Amino acid sequence: MNITEPRRPLTQEELELLHRMFEHGSDDLRSFRPQMEGIRVTRSCKCGCPSIRMDVLEGAPLGLDRGETVVGDFGGKTARGELVGVLLFQRAGILTELEVYSVDGQVAGEFGLPTIDSLNLLEWEPLPGHPNVKVQAISPKSLA
Repeated sequence: MNITEPRRPLTQEELELLHRMFEHGSDDLRSFRPQMEGIRVTRSCKCGCPSIRMDVLEGAPLGLDRGETVVGDFGGKTARGELVGVLLFQRAGILTELEVYSVDGQVAGEFGLPTIDSLNLLEWEPLPGHPNVKVQAISPKSLA
């Protein structure tokens, strides 16, 4: 894989995944939805994951920036049943990256995005007595 590939539009699968994330994410996450218009992407990693770097059109409306870089945190399974996490990053109100990673470290080589019907919103809360550590607040539930 060549990570210096040219910028391209989102694939249908990437677009469907992002729409599902916006649909079931927080209001803060939904504030980034207008940036999907005209967005261009490139692969952002050479490990075999489908992570993409995002280039939002100049002048696109800014999303809500509360100082957190992660605006979406989801989990799911690929079509082959591999557990993956999906993080959507922003900087200064602009989407920057969609990172897809192996949850259990069992995925080797190339793998795909989670299927839409397996996607789960992950929510976190501070660990009592450890203000800089977060734990999962609820068990993930399928968004399908």
